[in-house]
Amino acid sequence: MVSVLVWSVSFYVAVLLSVAYLTLFERKVLPASQVRKAPEMVGWLGVFQPFADGVKLFSKEYFTPSSSNSILFFLGPCLMLLHAFFLWGCSPGVWGGGIYFFWGGLYVLSVLSVGVYGVVLCGWASNSRYAMFGAVRALAQVISYEVMLVFLYLAPFFVAGSLDLEAVSISQVSGCNGGVLFLALPWWCFCILAESNRAPFDFVEGESELVSGFNVEYGSGGFGMIFIAEYSNIIFLSSLTGVLFLGGGNLLANSYYGFLMGGLISSFMGFFIVFLVVLCRSSFPRYRYDLLMKLIWCQILPILMSFFGVFLLVV
Repeated sequence: MVSVLVWSVSFYVAVLLSVAYLTLFERKVLPASQVRKAPEMVGWLGVFQPFADGVKLFSKEYFTPSSSNSILFFLGPCLMLLHAFFLWGCSPGVWGGGIYFFWGGLYVLSVLSVGVYGVVLCGWASNSRYAMFGAVRALAQVISYEVMLVFLYLAPFFVAGSLDLEAVSISQVSGCNGGVLFLALPWWCFCILAESNRAPFDFVEGESELVSGFNVEYGSGGFGMIFIAEYSNIIFLSSLTGVLFLGGGNLLANSYYGFLMGGLISSFMGFFIVFLVVLCRSSFPRYRYDLLMKLIWCQILPILMSFFGVFLLVV
């Protein structure tokens, strides 16, 4: 029991360190794409900048707006951070390598589906117009893209004939379905951009429209927890992409850091982190909110359902 607890704590510390240096990576590369300076004063080339930012955020006074629901206002970021940690529960590394999730695919889908509740709770409890607009956008956006997300997510499991993440990864390594699933990869990238609230689909925050969206009233530790949750989800979704569609992660699936390290070794997780954090944010302007829903419901979803029907017939 003690060893499992130690491994679980060390696993989540590794995730938090990954989040810290992912933020530094973003703050280094985005300024380079915009020809401006990046953080470089705290430590050698700014390597300690994430820790300085964390100390600054969590040491500031926690301010609660007078018109907000103070209890729910505090619980919102906690729920988002808890959800981000629960997503990693499908990794054997969380349980010390001794517990294996045969139904890992169903677990991930179930946890992903409730992620919007933290965003809605933050926006509603703030009792602010901009925050509420961001929460309503999150709900409408989820209803739109998660239909497509579920179709694409289930495709590798239909091919593998199992809800086991390792079985899905091994079936791709054997070469029996890699080509078919690779056709679904661009659509999946579209979905994870919306799921992780990254540009050009960052409507729930929308700085040019909603100031900061659902988290506009948050500062100090509350904003820090929301920030950690969002970047942890980026790393998780990138790793999940490698496992589901690119055959990554099977070699170390039963080791302590299997799900995370498998994606790193196959290098697919790193590629999708760069795709999510750098290429899309620095290259594309924010899409219009109503046009996204029209695009999904009227154009992409009918095509995808037709493709999925043919896919089931072939499989």
